[in-house]
Amino acid sequence: MDKDRKIKLLKETDLLSFFDESTLSNLVDHCREISLEPGEVLFNEDDLENAMYLILEGELDVFKGPKQIAVLGAGQYLGEMSLIESKARSASARAEKATLLMEINEEHFHTYLASEPQALLSIMRTLSSRVRGDLDTMMKDMRKLSIFTHDIRNFLSTLGLAELSIEDSVELYEGTEPGHKKRDGLEDMEKCQTIVETVRTNLMDLLDSSLNHIKKIKTEYVKSKKAIVPVIEETVEGLSTHAQLRDKDVKINPSGDSLEAVFYPLDIQRVLQNLIINAGYVTETGGMVEVGISRDNGFLQVSVTDKGAGIPEEIQNYLFKDTLTTKKDGNGLGLLSCKGIIEENHQGKLWFETKPGKGTTFHFTLPTS
Repeated sequence: MDKDRKIKLLKETDLLSFFDESTLSNLVDHCREISLEPGEVLFNEDDLENAMYLILEGELDVFKGPKQIAVLGAGQYLGEMSLIESKARSASARAEKATLLMEINEEHFHTYLASEPQALLSIMRTLSSRVRGDLDTMMKDMRKLSIFTHDIRNFLSTLGLAELSIEDSVELYEGTEPGHKKRDGLEDMEKCQTIVETVRTNLMDLLDSSLNHIKKIKTEYVKSKKAIVPVIEETVEGLSTHAQLRDKDVKINPSGDSLEAVFYPLDIQRVLQNLIINAGYVTETGGMVEVGISRDNGFLQVSVTDKGAGIPEEIQNYLFKDTLTTKKDGNGLGLLSCKGIIEENHQGKLWFETKPGKGTTFHFTLPTS
């Protein structure tokens, strides 16, 4: 990069914008330029060198262990803490693409920056912004992990079916149900085994996703084209022993043919579980929850309807924004989970329609190709 372009870029950065061109020219003359190829490491965590770097071109990935902390681009800087505290690097930095840097060593820092209040103020602002960013990331991670925990609880309710199968088998083998045939007992055991295996697999997938999120490990999100009705039927059967649905009927109403969509089954089960359990919560004993499926403008639409009291108008605008709940034992995470899965992971849409005293319908769409 020629000197004039470099000075122009330095003038546009918050750290050096208040310096006159002659001072910036001296800084450029004395500071060395460093070029990195994609994947090349600038420094490693615990390195003891004392220098900060201003990015002239390209991008740097800043990471601690396997966890990505930030991606910095042209006009941003890093490494200033090694000069302020004279301590080892707290993170590593690696070029994401071909990157050009200007190194400001300890001598340059004290000559040009440490004695200039405005430069120190810029560094303080940058540090404050990074702390705020770290706190924001921590809060998002905590919410994500809370959502995983919430949905894991829903999957555990499916084990109630296994418990019923085991009870039937115990009664059979104890001879308390003489009318049972041996074959019936074997089928009960096989069904129980299938349920336990399915729940174990689903929980392991959720826990793996949770751990990968903590470690910032990127994994492929695999979606494929499948029929939605079997997934809904399996979900409804698994929820039949849930406390909010034991004395209620869940009716599935498919409409039309080719009810297929492109989705990740485990996550769509999470959405269905949350919406059906919520509907069951506001449905009277002996009442019905309806699950409708239809095609609409190139999308598959699923609707979950209850006959409850409806959603109060004063909280409708907050349902998908905050951990808001109207349940005594609720935490408001279910709808946040649904929104992330449908809109972020599947590029669909999630919304609701409600009428006071007549009930609520939650709709979501999935792409069909």
